[in-house]
Amino acid sequence: MGHLDERDVITSDGRLIGQLKGAWIDTNNWSVSSLIIDLKKESVDELNVKKPVLKAARINLSTNHVKRVADVIQLNVDMSGLSTSISTGST
Repeated sequence: MGHLDERDVITSDGRLIGQLKGAWIDTNNWSVSSLIIDLKKESVDELNVKKPVLKAARINLSTNHVKRVADVIQLNVDMSGLSTSISTGST
């Protein structure tokens, strides 16, 4: 069984939005289709994501938004671009 380190996720403008918690695997071609991100409180408010009562707000973020994976995961969109993606449902 694999293990994912919890890594910080930052936007292209350097904003920390949360931490990687997991990933969705497309078993048809064995590729990672999206990342599961637990959002920071500030990001939840700014991105206008509905927060569950007892858990952290979580989004599934398409790997199309990922620029680089290293010690941190850097996205290829800034905060406003991410907000637009979330509001249009393309996360």
